[in-house]
Amino acid sequence: MGKLGKYNFMKKYKMISSFLPDTRKATLSNIKTMLKLYGSVYLKPDEGTGGHGIYKITKEKNSFVLRTGSNVRNFNSLNVLFHSIQRKLIRDKYIVQERIVLLKYKNRPFDIRVMVQKNKKGMLDVTGIIGRQAKRNKIVTNYHSGGTPLPIDTLLKSHLNDESRKQYIQKIKSLGKNASAVLNKSYRSKRAFGVDIAIDHKMNPWVLEINTQPDMSIFNTLKNKTMYKRILRYSGIKR
Repeated sequence: MGKLGKYNFMKKYKMISSFLPDTRKATLSNIKTMLKLYGSVYLKPDEGTGGHGIYKITKEKNSFVLRTGSNVRNFNSLNVLFHSIQRKLIRDKYIVQERIVLLKYKNRPFDIRVMVQKNKKGMLDVTGIIGRQAKRNKIVTNYHSGGTPLPIDTLLKSHLNDESRKQYIQKIKSLGKNASAVLNKSYRSKRAFGVDIAIDHKMNPWVLEINTQPDMSIFNTLKNKTMYKRILRYSGIKR
């Protein structure tokens, strides 16, 4: 099941549906509709991982701007823009997703990865949480695309006071666990879920996607190895 399949499955569940950004198949009609609704959208490969192949389209006053990586191109019409990438969109079965304007730390956007794993009894536990800050002038936060892993407490420090921050991090963990519990209904054999959560400028959290084969190595970049060791223990990996 790709990103769109997961979105359509999770959208049925009230406990999580309001936290999901609008996501559709990347047809010209859907892109037009969503640009009218949101002004800016992301195009992502349905099965892609690691932040590769992601486009951002923004509707300006007299043009449409296409960004990928640090490259920027301007088009007079959406039709021309669409046809310039249409072959790739069809080949890699792209989706179009509402753009969530990410919260920033030191003027660079970030999002959050929540690691949720099954314990020996098969119950879901949150075993890790980490922030990913985008590289300067990049549109993605992924670690393997140049993003910087940082403690979540560091990223939220300029947005929330100590007590509020503690409560908010707990809220993010609960959202990650709830999202995993919903997707687990369709992925019962999976032992781990990597939940990518965005926070907008109003401090609303959004579940961008859930990876059913999450990368553990990002947690090893933190100075404090407590989370990484816990994740390895849950994975049955001895170090």
